[in-house]
Order: sequence, then C-alpha cells, then structure tokens
Amino acid sequence: MFGKTLLTVVVIAIVWFGFKYLVRVAEVKRRGESPGPASRPDRAAGIKAETMVECRICGTWQADSTTRACGRADCPY
Repeated sequence: MFGKTLLTVVVIAIVWFGFKYLVRVAEVKRRGESPGPASRPDRAAGIKAETMVECRICGTWQADSTTRACGRADCPY
C-alpha cells in the first residue's frame, strides 16, 4: 500500500516539474533568449576584482580601496 502511494507521488512530482520546465523553455523561446545558462552581468560590465586586506588588530577583511577604521582605538586604519 505504501509503495503504491509513494510511486504515485513520485510520478506526479515528475509530471509537475516536467511541465514547469517545458513552460519555462517555451517562455524563453518566446522572448528570443538563448536557453543556456544566464549570462553574468558582472563579467559583461568589466568589473575587476579587488585586493582584500586584513586588519591586524580585529581580523576583519576589507577591500583595499575602501579600507576604513573599525572603531577600535588601536585600529591601524
């Protein structure tokens, strides 16, 4: 009895997710987009990586270009 119920639930889930996938593919084709993985806007925009520096007092990491004091009296920044 339990096996038949579990099999029914699995079949319903496969049909449900298959239907959602087909609807998504149809929507992508309608928009004219490529069905591949989404493009990464940060790479397309040319954003470069920044060097991170660690505060030797409190141990937090900050971008080198925006380093600011952490609020402690002995902070080197």
